[in-house]
Amino acid sequence: MTQIQRALRRFYVVMFVFLCLLLVQYWPFIEASEASVFLFAALSSLADAAIFLAPVVVIGLLLERVFRPRAGPCPRWKAMLVYGPVWLLSLLVVLLLFIDLQLFKLYEYHINAFVWNLVTTPGGLAALGASEQTIHTLVALVVVAAAVLAVLLAALHRFAAREPGGPGRFAHRRAASLTALLLVTLFVTEGVYAFSAYTGKESYLQAASVLPFHLNTSATALLRRLGVAPAEKSNTLKLAKGKVSYPLQPITTTAKERYPNIIWLTAESFRWDLFNAEVTPNLWAFAKQSMSFKHHYSGGNRTRMGLFSMFYGLHAPYWYSFQEQRVRPVLIDLLIDKGYLFSLRTSQSFTYPELNDTVFADMPAGTLMQALSDGEPWRRDQQNVDNMLTELAGADGARPRFMFMFFEATHAPYTFPESAVIRPDYLREVNYAKLDLLTNVDAIHQRYINAAHFVDAQVGRLLDYLQANHQLDNTVVLFTGDHGEEFMENGHWGHGHGNYFPEEQIRVPLVLHLPGYPAKSYEHVTSHLQIPLTLMDYMGVSTPAQAYTLAGDLFHSEDFLVLGNYNYMGIKNGDSKLVFPFTGSEFFRYDIYDRQDKRLPRDQRQPVIDANGAVLKRVIAESRRFVQ
Repeated sequence: MTQIQRALRRFYVVMFVFLCLLLVQYWPFIEASEASVFLFAALSSLADAAIFLAPVVVIGLLLERVFRPRAGPCPRWKAMLVYGPVWLLSLLVVLLLFIDLQLFKLYEYHINAFVWNLVTTPGGLAALGASEQTIHTLVALVVVAAAVLAVLLAALHRFAAREPGGPGRFAHRRAASLTALLLVTLFVTEGVYAFSAYTGKESYLQAASVLPFHLNTSATALLRRLGVAPAEKSNTLKLAKGKVSYPLQPITTTAKERYPNIIWLTAESFRWDLFNAEVTPNLWAFAKQSMSFKHHYSGGNRTRMGLFSMFYGLHAPYWYSFQEQRVRPVLIDLLIDKGYLFSLRTSQSFTYPELNDTVFADMPAGTLMQALSDGEPWRRDQQNVDNMLTELAGADGARPRFMFMFFEATHAPYTFPESAVIRPDYLREVNYAKLDLLTNVDAIHQRYINAAHFVDAQVGRLLDYLQANHQLDNTVVLFTGDHGEEFMENGHWGHGHGNYFPEEQIRVPLVLHLPGYPAKSYEHVTSHLQIPLTLMDYMGVSTPAQAYTLAGDLFHSEDFLVLGNYNYMGIKNGDSKLVFPFTGSEFFRYDIYDRQDKRLPRDQRQPVIDANGAVLKRVIAESRRFVQ
């Protein structure tokens, strides 16, 4: 065995151990406590580490064969040609697994189609709000990882030079035995997974879902032939897939003598408890002459689902088919039909989330769609409001106007000028790569409050103009958040985590000014899904609501609330939330959360599931109403 071969064999062993150590860090997310489940996770981790390492080993073996390093001193150039690709591929594997681990710790999902969409969609990475210091730290970590791997290879190469060469038959047999053992481990763990998926062993399936890039092997045909009894319920559920049929009948209206202007203001991650006299004094004062809904909820804990629910009045699963087929909401179609002028502004992007494919798809000629991307988010928000005020000042009033604005300052890392500070003990710099949430979460929350105070000031500028120019008598004004934001109240920071919908992530304020309606504070529970019908009724629509929405108006409480994110739906019914996957990418199971958003143990879930049986059937049927 040559010097390069000996060095690489040892390098593969070190890499394998390191990958196993990274995989062990996923284990705290395993719910089951049975020893057999953790044995399954341990064996799966060994097999997964071997899979991750396999490309590195294969490339190394191929390069050894191509360059055929012989015993004795090895030319430097030949060693570099072998070690270089092995080093680079090893670095990519380590970085990929490390990034997935950090992603899972924050949001409880792995690198998947959503992450790929985030990376490849224009505006996606910008939506993360990473600071320059974060980027610099990440670059430094990559450099350090690259240097450590390079030093390790160099050290092993020098160490291998001190050993005598030889045929290495024993080493080859040992490597072959280890490979065979790992293949058997892979076969066993995938067999356990296939059996669990077929028979509904949720504890093993959940453990498998915690580990990254699981193969998800299926053996349905084999197990059926062997006479194994399958699970009582399906292992997957796919909703709202198919050709969109929406609305179910034409929209008809009773003509109005005059149509109001509409100013629709949405703030990123703006949760309900920001709405108070201290943090949002302008909105608080405006609510006294408008309608405010004190127990209002988004249709999900992601921007896509929040915006989709407030414009369409439909459940989250419909997003995918509507986006793919570029179907606008009937509310926007109605405004187009009534001759509205549109000016649409965002401090984020119209391509991420894909509003240009959904809410504002194929807008008529003359529509202004302005997405500001330069500078800090608070500066973009301020500039957008400047532009809105300029537009309002120059409007001739000949046609009604629809103005949309999406504020970004309240998205992490939560930006604001010093003039907006009402919480001075805020974290000065949010560096995602070095963040210690347990230590810094309170200071991060202070940043969020300051950013919300700034957004309120911008909203106040618009409200002051409308009041000073006596335009509120003919202007609908709506303010809400796309979803909420959590600050470790339930163990997470941000929004959109895995398969749960805590109050902090879904409850938002709603202030709605409808000319002619008296000011009132409503205490009953309402949802974003009720906004479209409320506005459609106000605009004189006579078409039955069932033809275009799944909810009633804001003046009546819904029997239950339906929530969603990219893979999961949630039903908030009374004091419990029932959550299940709907895309077919996750094994099907129900998770139940209590009033404090704590997950119920598996043996306590069935009574809640049984009690919600009729509700589940209704939600599933509703999620198929507008597709064929």
